Amino acid sequence: MPDFVATAIAQHAKVRAHSRWTGRGTLLRRDYFNKKIWKPALAVAGLPADVTFHDLRHTFASTTLAEGVPISELSRWRGHKSITTTVDLYGHLVQEATGRARDALDKAFKPAPHVPGKYPGGS
Repeated sequence: MPDFVATAIAQHAKVRAHSRWTGRGTLLRRDYFNKKIWKPALAVAGLPADVTFHDLRHTFASTTLAEGVPISELSRWRGHKSITTTVDLYGHLVQEATGRARDALDKAFKPAPHVPGKYPGGS
């Protein structure tokens, strides 16, 4: 969990420590959450009213991929049965890797001595 989320949860827990989420001491019902928590939070944040809680999953996926998190990890975290599902949904967001591949090869083989007229493995 990112630090900013853990901090926000800890702060919220302090404020809400002695109250009950639903007024009944039970788990949150979806309709209660949407009406009493989610929609007011959208308004305070200045976000469109049609933003859904599920949109957070897509935001998480696109943000992590944009920052270079491997799509295989994202697939596992999201619980997809196959990485194909993740690639179909988010593959277009994976960073283009040509430059990184070139840099990796340059780094790996730069220490090799340059011998004019000779090729690695040849005579």
